[in-house]
Amino acid sequence: MSLKARFIALSVVLVLSVAMFSLFFVQAYHSRFPFLQRIFYGHAGTAAVSGEHANADYSPYPGLKASDTQPDGHYYRNRVLVLMYHDVSPSPTDVHSLSVRNFERQLQLMKDNNFHWITMSQYREFILHDRPVPENAVLLTFDDGYESFYKYAYPLLEKYRAPATSFLIVDTVGNPKMHGVEKLNWDQVKEMHRGGIDFFSHTFNLHYYAPTDARGKHPEPALSSRLYLKDKGRRETENEYEARVDADLQQANAVLKQELGEDNHVLAFPYGAFSEPLLQICRKRGIDVTLTVKSGLNKPGQTNGFRLNAGGMSNDPELQLALMKQAEQRLGHAHFDRSPAYKRFAIAFLVVAAATFAVWIYVGSALFRQRGTKNG
Repeated sequence: MSLKARFIALSVVLVLSVAMFSLFFVQAYHSRFPFLQRIFYGHAGTAAVSGEHANADYSPYPGLKASDTQPDGHYYRNRVLVLMYHDVSPSPTDVHSLSVRNFERQLQLMKDNNFHWITMSQYREFILHDRPVPENAVLLTFDDGYESFYKYAYPLLEKYRAPATSFLIVDTVGNPKMHGVEKLNWDQVKEMHRGGIDFFSHTFNLHYYAPTDARGKHPEPALSSRLYLKDKGRRETENEYEARVDADLQQANAVLKQELGEDNHVLAFPYGAFSEPLLQICRKRGIDVTLTVKSGLNKPGQTNGFRLNAGGMSNDPELQLALMKQAEQRLGHAHFDRSPAYKRFAIAFLVVAAATFAVWIYVGSALFRQRGTKNG
């Protein structure tokens, strides 16, 4: 191959490698540059590409307006929108608490606009075996096992005949040593379970943030992170982390089995945080469906699922419904953070570009000298 042909080929490789590096760099670091996110992802960028630690408080509703009632509305098919709630209160004082009035308004709007509530059993069959679900399918979920679920949410669920799932921090159920917001007791749980409410694990007692280094300045969710062991002056090893998490999930499953007589196959991750080792532990324990706090629509095979936050004092039921009607357009392309993979690809193409550039300079210099010799 002549020097000229080599130079042209290297130029093409150089341009392509720089282009690929730029593409993966943007994919990996768009969240650090808001203008890049706006350019490449538009208004839906935050919902579509944010990482596992997504902000669960989905408010505001950009560009949304309340719409007319559509009793025969068709919004999405072969997908499930999972809604996430926490506390429900007549007079909320916490930003994450939803008023009873707004919760009932949500239920009425969903019913009036042709949304169809499904059970967790239906959801699992849909995710794991591609079993059909109604169009505009919605799964209602409640985290943390607050007593307010029994006092305020459950009566409304019964009124509207809406199935729901509650994720319990198992160690807090009926535990007088637990302080803070009142939690459910087992009598309440069993009564609601007989009434058709499903209960699954939100861990046994790993629903908290803890230090991951000696300075304690960067606490992480205890379920998904290797924690700092103060007595040993170091961070957990991978084996220690996996043993701790496995023991917690096993204990939660055992208690749920003892109290409710059913195996636990579903886990909602505290704060939505997860890791690959954690997913492997879940599979080992027979937990085949997990849920995060990231907004999106769920499709068959998506065993680690998205949830749209529908609670909080800032919730607007009419705008919430408008978002649900546009779920396919606004949330249907969501995915979990792929930044680590994109960073590896970016580095690989940077190395290729650098090596190609060095050879390109060498061949270009030789070609320049060759032409100089001919002209001389």
